[in-house]
Amino acid sequence: MAINNRGYLILNLERLALAIAFIFMVPFFYLASSVFFPFGDNWNHIIDTVLLDYFVNSLSLAVGVGFLTFIIGTSTAWLTSIYEFPYRKLISWLLLMPLAMPAYIIAITYVGIIDSFGFLPDIRNLFGGIIMISLVTYPYVYILARGAFLEQSKELFENSQILGASQLQIFLKISIPMARPAIILGVTLAAMEALADFGTVTFLGIPTFTTGIFRIWHGMNDTVTATQMATLLLSIVFIFVFIEQNSRKKVRYAENIKTQSRLNYKITSRKNNFLIILLCVLPLTLGFIIPFFQLSYWSLFVSSEPWDSNFFNIVNDTLLLSFSAALIISSIAILVTYMKRLRPNSVTNKFMQIITLGYAIPGPVIAIAVMIPLASFDNYLNQFLINKFNFSVGLIFSGTIFILIFAYCIRFLTVSSRTIRSGLESINIATDDSAKSLGANTTTLLTKIHFPMLKTYILTSFLVVFIDLMKELPLTQILRPFNFNTLSVRAFELASDEKIADASNAAIMIVLAGIIPVIFITKNILGKRNKV
Repeated sequence: MAINNRGYLILNLERLALAIAFIFMVPFFYLASSVFFPFGDNWNHIIDTVLLDYFVNSLSLAVGVGFLTFIIGTSTAWLTSIYEFPYRKLISWLLLMPLAMPAYIIAITYVGIIDSFGFLPDIRNLFGGIIMISLVTYPYVYILARGAFLEQSKELFENSQILGASQLQIFLKISIPMARPAIILGVTLAAMEALADFGTVTFLGIPTFTTGIFRIWHGMNDTVTATQMATLLLSIVFIFVFIEQNSRKKVRYAENIKTQSRLNYKITSRKNNFLIILLCVLPLTLGFIIPFFQLSYWSLFVSSEPWDSNFFNIVNDTLLLSFSAALIISSIAILVTYMKRLRPNSVTNKFMQIITLGYAIPGPVIAIAVMIPLASFDNYLNQFLINKFNFSVGLIFSGTIFILIFAYCIRFLTVSSRTIRSGLESINIATDDSAKSLGANTTTLLTKIHFPMLKTYILTSFLVVFIDLMKELPLTQILRPFNFNTLSVRAFELASDEKIADASNAAIMIVLAGIIPVIFITKNILGKRNKV
């Protein structure tokens, strides 16, 4: 009976997962079909004028951010992993705080600071965009590299020192090569963030694929050309995805080859302590402390934007939308990851691998991919009802919160599923076998064993997605229903109208809402390791 129940449960879960996978793949099918659309005059004009600029700027942004986050992330990870210095534990935690700061918010803040002081260099260019995005994405590299460094063998380093290797040589020739899979993964994630960025490049006036797609869609009202450009960008993004997924496989291998005892922290001189603290605090200061206090100052003393009921309605709408979407996404992620454990070789899982690629896809691309099919379905449904019953239901999908949450699911399912999957992979399969031998069926295994062991991972998954949703801009700006606003859209609109100080109220609320989840995540990820 237990076997039958197990089979019945797995079958139903697989059917549900397959239905979700099919629904989520519809936008991808639509984008893929665009290659068969006829290429119009606008496409030829874009090729002759701006396509090369879009490609060069997008690629330069991704490469530049990847390089800079590699430098910042690996160096701070190495210093906090190897050396003992004052406030090491606190600094190792604080280095993740820029995760709460959206890239477009930090760009808005520094443009306001630069405009106030006139003599500072202008950042409204490609180089400025690289710096702004890198200051909030280096934590991806930092946290993965630090984990890899902390797991490296103490004996290997001691033997290297006996053979005459300096600390710098050990770092460059031993630690980085051993941690390469984790570092590549972090750098790839940062590069994909740069490719997907919309708010920062739009505000700084950098022509990229994401800004070009938006202009063609809204400015030229040419959905076909916008879709074709989105498909081109998607093909570029998949190259980064391929690198990321291969790196992810290697990360696990690299973690499993650790040997013997882990590294001890090295005591340094007072002079070196000052230098190490300076190197660690600098990205934290630029990426979080300065923008946070500047936004706080503008909000309290300069902004003319009132803290009234309208503003708090926007706050409530943003929090409710982010919370609800994060809950839905985390629930789907549990199903996706658990199905992979139950049926690792099923066809359904192949589809699941496709739908969890959304995090690498830029917001405007996803917006096009979901808007056009859902709008077409709404129009078809209304026309059908009018013809048959002389009745119209309006825009059920494309004009409501539904389309926004649907797009969020496609965009952020990867983030949630990755976290939960790492938790499932930490549960030894022998645990499942032991439970089954004692008579536990699949339902009991899921509710009584796996869920209690995954509570922290599920909560972390929820909080990570919640933070991302609070910061999310392009999908919300493009797909939000009429008269619906969020903090990110409000901040961006005010800043685009050169009301930077007025944008600080919405911006500081976004950051404050992200700080507590970041602290929780930081505690769970780094807390145990900091006790070493």
